[in-house]
Amino acid sequence: MLQSSYNKELQWLDDPAAPFATTLQTPAASNPVLNRVKQLKIGNLTLPNNLVLAPMAGVTDGSFRLLCSRLGAGFTVSELASARAITLKSRQTIDMVRFQGQTRPYAVQLFGADPQIMAKAASFIEELQICDVIDLNMGCPVPKVVKTGAGSALMKTPDLAASIIKAVSQAVKLPVTIKCRIGWNESSINVLDFVKVVLDAGAQAVTVHARTRQAGYSGTAQWQHLQGIKDLCGTRPFIANGDISAPEHLDQLAEQTGCDGFMIGRGCVGKPWLFSQLLGHEFYQDNHIKWKIFRHHLIDMLMEHGPTAVPLFRVHLFGYLKSHVNAARLRHALCNERSPSVVLQTGKDFFTL
Repeated sequence: MLQSSYNKELQWLDDPAAPFATTLQTPAASNPVLNRVKQLKIGNLTLPNNLVLAPMAGVTDGSFRLLCSRLGAGFTVSELASARAITLKSRQTIDMVRFQGQTRPYAVQLFGADPQIMAKAASFIEELQICDVIDLNMGCPVPKVVKTGAGSALMKTPDLAASIIKAVSQAVKLPVTIKCRIGWNESSINVLDFVKVVLDAGAQAVTVHARTRQAGYSGTAQWQHLQGIKDLCGTRPFIANGDISAPEHLDQLAEQTGCDGFMIGRGCVGKPWLFSQLLGHEFYQDNHIKWKIFRHHLIDMLMEHGPTAVPLFRVHLFGYLKSHVNAARLRHALCNERSPSVVLQTGKDFFTL
């Protein structure tokens, strides 16, 4: 039975105080893409594997980062945090990136367009000793971020992006990495030139989402535009991002781009066991285990967020229920639901049918 062969590694599903099982971050011997999943070094930091949970606003809170780590992710990144808010000691922003149960290694991602503010925020985060990497957001497409000159707008101002990297690198001892896109729009795909600039400025790893800012999260990721990045990076890691949702995608991306790692975003929303699947662990096929993961996730969110947990869980809930035969009806029925017991029962009914 699938569950019994993983009893020790999955003990936390019934006993949250159980020790963290690092064995689930190691590829199974039967993993068909065993040669694609490996340890990865960023500066002097060694990651247990090269499967990374992407930063996603409103999604990758502490509970979800911990859950994905327990299910195999070798590295997680916080939701993007405003550097200015951190320098102003915003409790809400600091709490967003600081989670008591955080599994390491872990990166805090900052956004902003002022090199000195970014440096000051990074220094403050380093003093808190809550993370192992400072990641700089140079790819967010959201208008309220872009209009300040931050996020993917920095791809139009590479000199400013370089100044930010240099300022942050001088302010902290932690490795400084960046995440960007392939360009602003289809007529200005400048990812190769941009990556060269950020590497020259001192970025110790580069992650690229294979979409333009204009595309947002729509359409299909354009993996072909990731070709050539690894040649620029040399020994520094290049992590590919965009539409990774199955083991064969690791093979395809590695063959096409030569990338060192894989960042998984929306593919694991409602499917956090995707990391286990990519590592070749098969327990995720057991619906009873999926139900326990669902339950554990919601309970952890209740512990982290209190009364607001159920509304915040909604994006995950609809992801979990995506394959439900009555998914549309359930989304409508649950869009304003605030009772944890109702949500738990919905999940139990779905996974234990």
